[in-house]
Amino acid sequence: MIGKLPSDARPWPERRDAGLANATMRETLGLVTRRFSTGKRRVFLEDPAQDQARRAGVQAKRAAIADLDRLIAQFSSAVEAHGGVVRRAATAEEAVEAVKAIARQHQVQVVVKSKSMLTEEIQLNHGLEAAGIRVLETDLGEYIIQRAHETPSHILAPAAHKNRAQIRSLFETDAAEAGLRPPPSDAAETLTQYARERLRREFLEAGMGVTGANFGVAETGTVVLVTNEGNADLVASLPRVLVTVMGIEKLVARWEDLTLLIQQPAMNGIGQRLSAYTTLISGPAASAAEGPAAWYVVLVDNGRSRLRQTVFEDVLSCIRCGACLNVCPVFRQVGGHAYGSVYSGPIGVVETPLLTDFQVGAELPSVACTMCHACQEACPMDIRLAEHIVRLRQEKVRRRLNPPSLTASYHWWSRLWSTPEGYRRSLRLARAVQGLYRRQGRLVNAPGLARGWFQTRDMPPVAKETFLEWWARHRGGAS
Repeated sequence: MIGKLPSDARPWPERRDAGLANATMRETLGLVTRRFSTGKRRVFLEDPAQDQARRAGVQAKRAAIADLDRLIAQFSSAVEAHGGVVRRAATAEEAVEAVKAIARQHQVQVVVKSKSMLTEEIQLNHGLEAAGIRVLETDLGEYIIQRAHETPSHILAPAAHKNRAQIRSLFETDAAEAGLRPPPSDAAETLTQYARERLRREFLEAGMGVTGANFGVAETGTVVLVTNEGNADLVASLPRVLVTVMGIEKLVARWEDLTLLIQQPAMNGIGQRLSAYTTLISGPAASAAEGPAAWYVVLVDNGRSRLRQTVFEDVLSCIRCGACLNVCPVFRQVGGHAYGSVYSGPIGVVETPLLTDFQVGAELPSVACTMCHACQEACPMDIRLAEHIVRLRQEKVRRRLNPPSLTASYHWWSRLWSTPEGYRRSLRLARAVQGLYRRQGRLVNAPGLARGWFQTRDMPPVAKETFLEWWARHRGGAS
């Protein structure tokens, strides 16, 4: 089955240029990603043994993906044995309908949510709001972008593209609409305090809470949430109904496997030894004073099964840590929204076209990667991201998804440069016309498809005499 992801109808050049023109986004995103990457290096230097646990965790996750059918059945039985209810959703539409049906069954009018990339993927908020249900994001970053009517720009830090002044402005508007006192300054503590007070009443009024899941332990039917804010615990405990929306790939077989993986999102994503909160959910509460009376788990496929038993199967091991985004030079410059869907950075370049069979993000492997391999080196789950991007480029050629002009240009370029004489002729041609594109001793433009390359860079001109030409002249003179 083919997955469905949200898609930005603007072409890549327009999305890219919008990112490049957003100086605030580039500055704030650069600061955040560099801080996360520095923290990651520090924690692994402080505790080298964690890398051994990471490698063992990779093997455990690979084994779980290979045995996924059995683990889904085991997990579902364990959840139901604890009083929970499992719903299977093959598509994004089925997942949204399942959550809407639960809300209707329990006459829910207000939903509070914790951070979940999967609910962004299936566009759950839009589906609930279309059904007349008010939805409130309670993660601070997600709350900010909900106020701004935007989507996350980073897997871990949804509002990383905004500075504090922009956030304060959003909160001032929000306060005016809600009849509340706005934050008195743009200090981080002040902004956080406003969001805390603003959301407190919503937790008490909500009839249903919705969470994602970082992991699911099949042997016990336990959902594991790894967060750095207390909001997820409130979402999972205060409303009378709890719904967990979880991708099928999140399952691991045993608790021993979980112990190998539990630190990896925090260590690799933000450079912390462990996230501030680790929440375990194994069933509805025994009494109303202890938590929700009903617990539902919606297991979502949405294209994931198509990747099993293929060369791309390791993509399902992604733990959404964001490490590949933090080191990617393209992501740092254009930001997450340029990728045109919910998953950005290198994992988005690979996963978006794969889940949707190239219906969304087909352009990404060709335009959003420099082949620096930094993502593949940074990935804690050893996903072969750079190699997959090459394979996707090859698949695009096989399917003839590239523009004919691009295919023809690469064809003739490869033919020209596949022989020494062809290479020399191209140099002589470039040397003859480069004066038209030369400014202050540098090449700043070029004709045809090469023009786009020069929009953000320049390069030295072709030398008056190459080494081979110099060698031939001197060798000829000596003889």
